[in-house]
Amino acid sequence: MFVLEFLLRIFYEYPMLTVGTLLAAGYIAASLHKIGPTEVGLVTKRFSFKKLAKDNPVAFSGEAGYQADLLMPGLRWKAFMVYSVEK
Repeated sequence: MFVLEFLLRIFYEYPMLTVGTLLAAGYIAASLHKIGPTEVGLVTKRFSFKKLAKDNPVAFSGEAGYQADLLMPGLRWKAFMVYSVEK
Protein backbone atom coordinates (compact mmCIF):
# COMPACT_ATOMS: atom_id res chain seq x y z
CA MET A 1 0.00 0.00 0.00
CA PHE A 2 2.83 2.36 0.85
CA VAL A 3 4.50 1.79 -2.54
CA LEU A 4 1.27 2.56 -4.42
CA GLU A 5 0.77 5.78 -2.46
CA PHE A 6 4.38 6.77 -3.13
CA LEU A 7 4.03 6.15 -6.88
CA LEU A 8 0.78 8.09 -7.08
CA ARG A 9 2.35 11.00 -5.20
CA ILE A 10 5.31 11.04 -7.63
CA PHE A 11 2.87 10.84 -10.58
CA TYR A 12 0.91 13.89 -9.42
CA GLU A 13 3.90 15.95 -8.26
CA TYR A 14 6.11 15.31 -11.32
CA PRO A 15 3.93 14.57 -14.36
CA MET A 16 6.72 15.31 -16.87
CA LEU A 17 8.99 12.78 -15.15
CA THR A 18 6.24 10.19 -15.43
CA VAL A 19 5.66 10.93 -19.11
CA GLY A 20 9.41 10.82 -19.82
CA THR A 21 9.77 7.50 -18.00
CA LEU A 22 6.87 5.98 -19.92
CA LEU A 23 8.27 7.20 -23.25
CA ALA A 24 11.71 5.79 -22.44
CA ALA A 25 10.22 2.44 -21.43
CA GLY A 26 8.21 2.33 -24.68
CA TYR A 27 11.31 3.12 -26.75
CA ILE A 28 13.29 0.36 -25.04
CA ALA A 29 10.47 -2.16 -25.46
CA ALA A 30 10.06 -1.33 -29.15
CA SER A 31 13.82 -1.64 -29.76
CA LEU A 32 14.21 -5.14 -28.30
CA HIS A 33 13.87 -8.01 -30.78
CA LYS A 34 13.53 -11.67 -29.82
CA ILE A 35 15.09 -13.92 -32.44
CA GLY A 36 14.03 -17.56 -32.15
CA PRO A 37 16.45 -20.51 -32.07
CA THR A 38 15.85 -21.38 -35.74
CA GLU A 39 15.73 -17.78 -37.03
CA VAL A 40 18.12 -15.00 -37.94
CA GLY A 41 17.30 -11.30 -38.02
CA LEU A 42 17.84 -9.34 -41.23
CA VAL A 43 18.71 -5.76 -40.28
CA THR A 44 17.82 -2.83 -42.53
CA LYS A 45 19.07 0.65 -41.72
CA ARG A 46 16.38 3.18 -42.55
CA PHE A 47 18.56 6.24 -43.17
CA SER A 48 22.20 7.31 -43.13
CA PHE A 49 24.41 10.12 -44.38
CA LYS A 50 26.63 7.60 -46.18
CA LYS A 51 25.68 6.33 -49.63
CA LEU A 52 25.94 2.76 -50.86
CA ALA A 53 28.64 2.02 -53.41
CA LYS A 54 27.55 1.37 -56.97
CA ASP A 55 26.13 -2.11 -57.62
CA ASN A 56 26.46 -3.12 -53.97
CA PRO A 57 23.14 -4.27 -52.43
CA VAL A 58 24.60 -4.79 -48.92
CA ALA A 59 25.90 -2.08 -46.61
CA PHE A 60 29.28 -2.92 -45.05
CA SER A 61 30.16 0.47 -43.52
CA GLY A 62 26.92 1.66 -41.90
CA GLU A 63 25.21 2.97 -45.04
CA ALA A 64 21.42 2.87 -45.35
CA GLY A 65 20.03 -0.42 -46.64
CA TYR A 66 20.49 -4.09 -45.82
CA GLN A 67 23.26 -4.52 -43.25
CA ALA A 68 25.97 -7.17 -43.60
CA ASP A 69 25.60 -8.34 -39.99
CA LEU A 70 22.72 -10.67 -39.18
CA LEU A 71 21.18 -10.95 -35.72
CA MET A 72 21.74 -14.35 -34.16
CA PRO A 73 19.17 -16.07 -31.87
CA GLY A 74 18.44 -14.40 -28.56
CA LEU A 75 17.20 -11.06 -27.29
CA ARG A 76 18.81 -8.31 -29.38
CA TRP A 77 18.77 -4.50 -29.31
CA LYS A 78 18.41 -2.32 -32.41
CA ALA A 79 16.99 1.19 -32.12
CA PHE A 80 13.61 1.01 -33.85
CA MET A 81 13.74 4.52 -35.31
CA VAL A 82 17.00 3.79 -37.16
CA TYR A 83 16.79 0.05 -37.90
CA SER A 84 14.08 -2.39 -38.91
CA VAL A 85 14.50 -6.10 -38.19
CA GLU A 86 12.86 -8.92 -40.13
CA LYS A 87 13.01 -12.53 -38.95
